Amino acid sequence: MVSEGWQVWQIFTAIITLIAGWSVIIVTALRIILKKYTSDLDEKIKALAEIPKEHQNLERALMTLKADLPLSYVRKEDFIRFDVVINTKLDRLRDLIESLREKKE
Repeated sequence: MVSEGWQVWQIFTAIITLIAGWSVIIVTALRIILKKYTSDLDEKIKALAEIPKEHQNLERALMTLKADLPLSYVRKEDFIRFDVVINTKLDRLRDLIESLREKKE
């Protein structure tokens, strides 16, 4: 009877040892996997941290473009209005010159 009890205790201890060993292996594997993913996430977070800097540079370039645009760009309607005004003034000047020539003659 004692020898049978001893064998059951040895089997129980062996099973507990196997379960503990298996748990250590699983926990170690999970730690390795989690370290890999956290390092990948850290790299992605660092890359995302650089985006606002690029965004700020892009926003600055856009504001510069908005400031320079009125100086270098004329809308079609503005050009037509300007052209009509100039042509009207030239027509009046031509009419004035012709009227002065007719008076002189």
